[in-house]
Order: sequence, then structure tokens, then C-alpha cells
Amino acid sequence: MRDSVYDGFIEKLRAASDIVNIISEYVPLKKRGRNYWGCCPFHHEKTPSFSVTPDKGFFYCFGCQAGGNVFNFLMRVENLDFPEVVKLLANKLGIPLPEKEKSARDRQMEREMANLYHANETARDFFHSCLVNTSYGKDAREYLAARGITAQTIETFKLGYSPTAWDKLSTALTARGLQPDVLVKAGLAVKRSSGEGVYDRFRGRIMFPIADVHGRVVGFGGRVLDASQPKYLNTPETPVFNKRQLLYGYDLANQFIRQSGKAVVVEGYMDLIALQSNGIMNAVASLGTAFTLDQARKLVRSRATEIYFAYDSDAAGQEATVRALSTVKSLGLNVRVIAIPDGKDPDEFVRRHGVEAFNSLLDTSQGLLEYRVRCAIESSDYSGLDGKVAVTIDESAIRAEIRKYIAQEKKDKNVNGGKNINISSLSQRPGQRTVVAERQIIRLMFEDNSVIPYVQAQLSDDDIQGRQRRIIIKLIIDAYNMGKSLIPDVFTLTLPEEAANELSNIMVMDLEVGDIARMVDDLIKAIRLARLKVLLEEHSLRAHELERMGDSNFLQELAESQRIQDEISKLRLS
Repeated sequence: MRDSVYDGFIEKLRAASDIVNIISEYVPLKKRGRNYWGCCPFHHEKTPSFSVTPDKGFFYCFGCQAGGNVFNFLMRVENLDFPEVVKLLANKLGIPLPEKEKSARDRQMEREMANLYHANETARDFFHSCLVNTSYGKDAREYLAARGITAQTIETFKLGYSPTAWDKLSTALTARGLQPDVLVKAGLAVKRSSGEGVYDRFRGRIMFPIADVHGRVVGFGGRVLDASQPKYLNTPETPVFNKRQLLYGYDLANQFIRQSGKAVVVEGYMDLIALQSNGIMNAVASLGTAFTLDQARKLVRSRATEIYFAYDSDAAGQEATVRALSTVKSLGLNVRVIAIPDGKDPDEFVRRHGVEAFNSLLDTSQGLLEYRVRCAIESSDYSGLDGKVAVTIDESAIRAEIRKYIAQEKKDKNVNGGKNINISSLSQRPGQRTVVAERQIIRLMFEDNSVIPYVQAQLSDDDIQGRQRRIIIKLIIDAYNMGKSLIPDVFTLTLPEEAANELSNIMVMDLEVGDIARMVDDLIKAIRLARLKVLLEEHSLRAHELERMGDSNFLQELAESQRIQDEISKLRLS
């Protein structure tokens, strides 16, 4: 719905929004100078580093570098996409949404999705009623009670029971107006192989409703009460259910993960219920399947920086843990393993030892390398040849991990001042004075749009060393040349997230604006000098390296170095 009417509506919402009032609904703010300050809602902190600038319409956290306008804030704090935030903000401000003509296909898709959500929510209520109000759920109630599940927990998680009859759910839901084909598409029913009609997918199982981040029921997990297989059965993939992307309990855990910056990941439904029921609200479960990259990214969006895995301690659980750790480590997160003693799962451990004992396991959790060492030691029998060979294999894997770690350490050291210099990386590390100059030039381009064509004529893309600031300046120039709006917080909506964060930082910083023309000239000079110095260092180092190798091309590099040095001298005298 990106058209002139919609864009005008967005501008109307933005202009009507008081960013301080809206953010104050989520974060206590205190005025200090021209800005308002509070503790950031996106990461855990005790000293306020979260700033809101009312006259510019921006927020920025100097701790985690999150920033943006009122739309960006609501997208982050409510975990909503942009269209959903537009609806939320319009509702807060009492501004009716513009009507948009929808295609027949759009209307059909909306109806289908609404039917699926409705079918799942109706099924949840049916299963829940069967568990708590009927004789069908007697054995399930006794089983749950033996597992320490209280009536309050049953109500909180809306646990249910699917009767053993073939079509109790299907009959009940069709009587409520839901069509059999909707039940099949929702994964609640299966078409009969012979004859017409459908039968229930879930029968004779304790039912765990699975919700998306907004609390909408999208599917179920069902557990048998006896030894029959499969022990657990999940909803098949549907338009609203993909188990690789969902986490059980995430709708309840999301805000607590955001507040703490930590997430505890378990395997099973009962493990999750045991932890959340005992106050560990930042726990989620991976639906009994392998932990996926999509699930890890979901936790990243919740601002988790540390993820603790508390999988079962048996061999299968250890194997699943190693796979999960590798998945999360690829995103650059800090990963830890909670070692549960005596082969227990989190549910059994908490019931037997209590939540404080589990919290102590969090405090003594292990990193990936330490965990693999422990697994190698505990799983090996040294008495025979096979055991010794197995240990040697494990040792090789561990040594490989250590080599990777050392290699990364060397790489980091080289980039940060070691003897081996990566010449191409020099231009990616602007000094603090250059950063300040680039930020100030951007700020002045917004303060006085008339300087934009002058900046465009004086600076090239290569002159700007900061990647995000280069993106911002290019979009400013493009928007100016096309006659588009250059209101900063509106402009933020067109930027990638990292660039939007950088622009937020620029707009909340203090800047005394005097003679803009002189300031712009001074900043352009500083930026160009900084770039020339980087180029001089690159060519000088390359000349030195080529000369050391006996390559006559070093003379060309020396000539280029001299040319750059002359340009620097002229610029300093200007």
C-alpha cells in the first residue's frame, strides 16, 4: 500500500505523534537538557543511555546503538512489522486508516488466513474444555498432576486434551460453522482415504497450543499418555505454521528476553512449562526438533546477546546441543551450555531440586569448547583400543576448535595494530575525528538543505569512510535532486537498519550551528584530508612491501604516494 494517499497518511501520523509521550508508555523518561533520558528497553542496563530528542523526533541508545523514529521504536518494542505499527499508531492517536481498494486475490488470502487462525483458536478452546471440564480428560489431568502441573499452569498455557474418538474435534468445529477443508488446511483434520469426510489428526493426546509472537494460535503439539509412537505429534506445515521458524513459549518470553538480553532454550514442551511456571520467563522451546537458524534469528530480533541451551543430558541431547551451538555461533552470539546432572531433563531437574538449583546451573554454564572437552572425557572408555581411538578423534575436533579460535585472535590482533597489516582494511577504520566530521556534515545537510549540492560537488562517495554515513549522504543527495522530503525522521524509514541507527545518533547529538557555510567548508576539508591520509598510508605500505619483494612496481607506488602528499600539502594551505 505504498501510494501517495498512504504516504500522506504516514506523514500525518508522524506529524501527530509526540515521540516522548509514546515512548513514555514503555520507558520512564526524565528531561535532562533538551533531551529525555531513560534505561534502554532493548538491552539490560542500570545507567540510562537511552536518549529521546523531541524536536527532531528521534530516539537513540548509546549503549546498544538502537535508534530511529517513533515507527522504528514501536517496531522494535512491539516486535511488529511496519504495516502493523501503522495500524497500532493510528489506533493510539485515534486517526482512521485510509481505505485501500483490495484485489479479489488479496481479499481471498485475508479470508483464508483469518479462517486458519479462527480454526486453531476454536480447536484450542475445544481441547482445553475437554481437559478441564469433561470425563475425556480424566487420565490426562491425573498425568499432568503427577508431573507437577497445577490448574493455574493448565490455564496459563491453555493445555488441552484430544479425545480418542476419530472425529470429536471435526464434528464439534463443523457444527460451529468451520468447513472441513479449513480444518484440513489448518492441519487439524485429515481427509479420509476412502469415502468422503475427514477425521481428527490429534487423538488421545495432551495438547500444547503453539502461538506466534502476537499470541495467535497457529498450531499444536500433542503428547501421548502411554508408550505408543510417535510420542509427540506436531501440526504439519501450513500457511501459518512452520516449526523451523516457531518457538514454543516465545509469545510469553519475548519481552523478558528483550529486558534481560538472555534466552534459555530447551527441547520440550514440558521443559518450557516447568521453567516459565517457576519464574524463568525468558525460556523458549524448539518444538522438540533441531534448533534452526530461523529460530536463532528470532531470538536476535528480541535483542538476545546470550543464549543458554538446556537440552537433555543423554547422548541424543548432547548431539543436539553441539548442532545448536554451531547454529547460534554463526550469528556471533555468546552461547552457553547448561549441564544438567544425572542425565535429567530441565523439567525433571526443576521438579526435584527447585528453580534456585536450576539458576545455579545458569551461573556455572559452559562455553562451546569447554562443553566439547567435557563430553569427550565423560563419553569415553579408556580401557580398550576403541575408546582410545574415539578420544583421539574427539581431541582432533577439539584441537580444530582451538586452531579456529587462535586464528581469529591473530586476525583481530593484526587488524588492531599487529605487524601484519591488512592494507585494504585501513579505509574501513576511520578515526574518531573523521567520524565526527562526517556526522556533522550530515547534520548540516538537514539543517540547511541548500548546502546539499555544494557537498555533492566537493565530496565523492570514496571520501566518506563510514559505510553507513556514505549510504545516508547518497540518499540525502538523491532525495534532494528528486525534490523529495528531507524531514529526518521521515527519511529514516527509507534507510537500512544500521544506517537508520547511525542517523538517529547524528540527530540526537549536540551541535552548535553558527556560520554554516564556514562550518561546511571546514568539515569538507577535514574529511578530504582524512581520506588522503588513508590513501597515502595504503600506497606507502604497498611500495614498501613491493620493494621488499624486489618488485620494480614499487616505483609507481612511490610516485603515487608523492602525488597524494602534494595534494595534502595544497589542501592544508587552502
